[in-house]
Amino acid sequence: MISALVKRYWLQLLVVVLIGVLTFFVNKYRDNAITYKDQRDKATVRANTSEAVTNNVITTMNIIRDISQATKNAKNELAQKGETRIVYIRQALQGDPCANQLVPSAAADSLREYADSIRPGSGGPDKR
Repeated sequence: MISALVKRYWLQLLVVVLIGVLTFFVNKYRDNAITYKDQRDKATVRANTSEAVTNNVITTMNIIRDISQATKNAKNELAQKGETRIVYIRQALQGDPCANQLVPSAAADSLREYADSIRPGSGGPDKR
Protein backbone atom coordinates (compact mmCIF):
# COMPACT_ATOMS: atom_id res chain seq x y z
CA MET A 1 0.00 0.00 0.00
CA ILE A 2 2.74 2.54 0.95
CA SER A 3 4.95 1.37 -1.88
CA ALA A 4 2.06 1.83 -4.29
CA LEU A 5 1.57 5.41 -3.06
CA VAL A 6 5.29 6.08 -3.33
CA LYS A 7 5.37 4.74 -6.90
CA ARG A 8 2.38 6.84 -7.84
CA TYR A 9 3.42 10.13 -6.13
CA TRP A 10 7.25 9.85 -6.19
CA LEU A 11 7.69 13.05 -8.16
CA GLN A 12 5.47 15.08 -5.84
CA LEU A 13 7.22 13.60 -2.76
CA LEU A 14 10.59 14.42 -4.28
CA VAL A 15 9.51 18.04 -4.87
CA VAL A 16 8.20 18.32 -1.27
CA VAL A 17 11.46 16.89 0.14
CA LEU A 18 13.51 19.20 -2.11
CA ILE A 19 11.45 22.21 -0.96
CA GLY A 20 12.00 21.17 2.68
CA VAL A 21 15.78 20.82 2.20
CA LEU A 22 15.95 24.17 0.39
CA THR A 23 13.91 25.81 3.17
CA PHE A 24 16.30 24.41 5.77
CA PHE A 25 19.39 25.76 3.94
CA VAL A 26 17.77 29.14 3.26
CA ASN A 27 16.96 29.56 6.97
CA LYS A 28 20.49 28.47 7.92
CA TYR A 29 22.13 30.98 5.54
CA ARG A 30 19.67 33.70 6.58
CA ASP A 31 20.58 33.23 10.24
CA ASN A 32 24.28 33.32 9.35
CA ALA A 33 23.75 36.51 7.36
CA ILE A 34 21.97 38.14 10.30
CA THR A 35 24.78 37.07 12.66
CA TYR A 36 27.47 38.45 10.35
CA LYS A 37 25.53 41.70 9.90
CA ASP A 38 25.31 42.14 13.68
CA GLN A 39 29.04 41.45 14.03
CA ARG A 40 29.80 43.95 11.27
CA ASP A 41 27.62 46.61 12.89
CA LYS A 42 29.26 46.08 16.29
CA ALA A 43 32.73 46.25 14.71
CA THR A 44 31.76 49.48 12.95
CA VAL A 45 30.59 51.01 16.23
CA ARG A 46 33.83 49.93 17.95
CA ALA A 47 35.88 51.39 15.11
CA ASN A 48 33.98 54.68 15.27
CA THR A 49 34.38 54.82 19.04
CA SER A 50 38.09 54.10 18.76
CA GLU A 51 38.44 56.81 16.14
CA ALA A 52 36.62 59.31 18.36
CA VAL A 53 38.84 58.43 21.33
CA THR A 54 41.96 58.77 19.18
CA ASN A 55 40.81 62.16 17.91
CA ASN A 56 40.15 63.30 21.50
CA VAL A 57 43.62 62.17 22.58
CA ILE A 58 45.21 64.01 19.66
CA THR A 59 43.21 67.15 20.43
CA THR A 60 44.20 66.93 24.10
CA MET A 61 47.86 66.52 23.22
CA ASN A 62 47.70 69.54 20.90
CA ILE A 63 46.09 71.64 23.66
CA ILE A 64 48.75 70.53 26.16
CA ARG A 65 51.49 71.36 23.63
CA ASP A 66 49.97 74.82 23.05
CA ILE A 67 49.71 75.47 26.80
CA SER A 68 53.31 74.35 27.32
CA GLN A 69 54.51 76.59 24.51
CA ALA A 70 52.56 79.56 25.90
CA THR A 71 54.00 78.92 29.37
CA LYS A 72 57.52 78.69 27.96
CA ASN A 73 57.01 81.93 26.01
CA ALA A 74 55.69 83.68 29.13
CA LYS A 75 58.69 82.50 31.19
CA ASN A 76 61.09 83.68 28.49
CA GLU A 77 59.33 87.04 28.32
CA LEU A 78 59.51 87.45 32.11
CA ALA A 79 63.18 86.50 32.14
CA GLN A 80 63.89 88.99 29.36
CA LYS A 81 62.02 91.75 31.22
CA GLY A 82 63.98 90.89 34.36
CA GLU A 83 67.28 91.15 32.49
CA THR A 84 66.17 94.48 31.04
CA ARG A 85 65.30 95.73 34.54
CA ILE A 86 68.69 94.63 35.88
CA VAL A 87 70.49 96.53 33.11
CA TYR A 88 68.30 99.59 33.69
CA ILE A 89 68.88 99.52 37.47
CA ARG A 90 72.65 99.13 37.03
CA GLN A 91 72.72 102.07 34.63
CA ALA A 92 70.60 104.19 36.96
CA LEU A 93 72.76 103.42 40.01
CA GLN A 94 76.12 103.58 38.24
CA GLY A 95 77.22 106.92 39.70
CA ASP A 96 75.38 106.62 43.05
CA PRO A 97 77.79 106.16 45.98
CA CYS A 98 75.05 104.56 48.08
CA ALA A 99 74.73 101.73 45.56
CA ASN A 100 78.30 100.63 46.28
CA GLN A 101 77.64 100.12 50.00
CA LEU A 102 76.82 96.66 51.29
CA VAL A 103 73.36 95.93 52.66
CA PRO A 104 73.48 94.70 56.27
CA SER A 105 73.00 90.92 56.40
CA ALA A 106 70.01 91.14 58.78
CA ALA A 107 68.19 93.45 56.36
CA ALA A 108 69.08 91.25 53.38
CA ASP A 109 67.84 88.14 55.22
CA SER A 110 64.60 89.88 56.14
CA LEU A 111 64.03 90.99 52.55
CA ARG A 112 64.85 87.48 51.27
CA GLU A 113 62.39 85.89 53.72
CA TYR A 114 59.68 88.35 52.70
CA ALA A 115 60.30 87.69 48.99
CA ASP A 116 60.13 83.93 49.59
CA SER A 117 56.85 84.30 51.47
CA ILE A 118 55.11 86.16 48.63
CA ARG A 119 56.61 84.08 45.81
CA PRO A 120 54.17 81.39 44.61
CA GLY A 121 55.35 77.93 45.49
CA SER A 122 57.97 79.16 47.93
CA GLY A 123 57.06 76.26 50.20
CA GLY A 124 56.73 78.13 53.45
CA PRO A 125 54.39 80.40 55.38
CA ASP A 126 54.94 84.06 55.94
CA LYS A 127 57.80 84.24 58.53
CA ARG A 128 57.36 87.90 59.52
